[in-house]
Amino acid sequence: MKKKNLTKKATLAAMLAAWGLAASTGAQAWVVTPTDTSFVNQEGLTIPAKVFKPAGNGPFPAVVMMHGCSGIYSFSDPSKGVASLFREWGDRLVVQGYVAILVDSFTPRNTQNECGNGAVGVSEVNARPFDAYAAWNWLANQSYVNGARIGLLGWSHGASSTLASMDESRNVNGQQPFKAAVAFYPGCGMYNAFGGISGSTWKPYAPLTILHGGVDALYTDGKCTTRVSRAQALGASANMTVYTGAKHSFDMAKDASNGFTLNDVDAKNAADPVAMKIFDARLK
Repeated sequence: MKKKNLTKKATLAAMLAAWGLAASTGAQAWVVTPTDTSFVNQEGLTIPAKVFKPAGNGPFPAVVMMHGCSGIYSFSDPSKGVASLFREWGDRLVVQGYVAILVDSFTPRNTQNECGNGAVGVSEVNARPFDAYAAWNWLANQSYVNGARIGLLGWSHGASSTLASMDESRNVNGQQPFKAAVAFYPGCGMYNAFGGISGSTWKPYAPLTILHGGVDALYTDGKCTTRVSRAQALGASANMTVYTGAKHSFDMAKDASNGFTLNDVDAKNAADPVAMKIFDARLK
């Protein structure tokens, strides 16, 4: 019975990790305490966000961060604070001289968790891109931000939102608002938007990189491979790196425990620097 209970706990931990629900740890010494802001998107909805800012007047390059299906909070619970993955990235970006803004797409839509809701939930294609561009506009109007050097970063549900946000149909007047994008383990089906899969017309207007786990069902279904190859054929700067043996949410793996493996740890240790190098190359 004890072994069975331990197995259940490990399975639950893996599920929580896969949904982006790991809690911030009180032992973590965070570099930056985010501040609150909000802005109105094109739909007229007021979107709250957390801002991570370096000391000084800038102007700094910036990155918009799009959360996964469990929202910005630990265990989808606002009382538990911002989830550790986003705190980690906020710190990482600030230390490297970026402003980071974590967009909260769920609270204003009266939800905190959209995991497993599919097409009936908050849409990655038809809703969240409005939030991404509202965040871009807010950043571009801050004196301490270099509005010509803003990137987009997303995870899972937010990574699919990143893909949708970067389609050339969103590139009004050829301005290329986001200069680069990184998407951690997205679902690339996007409910058959952008021409479906086999006839995909999805074409990011600026360089976009997908970082995926080799055993993630959102990779093994082949949709991301097809989307990227079609985008490349259309002339887009799109590519995908796949980490052998890594699962969904691999970048939450601190060690080989709680349902994570050494493959996940190795993938995280490889992928996080890759993402930073992409932003450094395009935004600095």
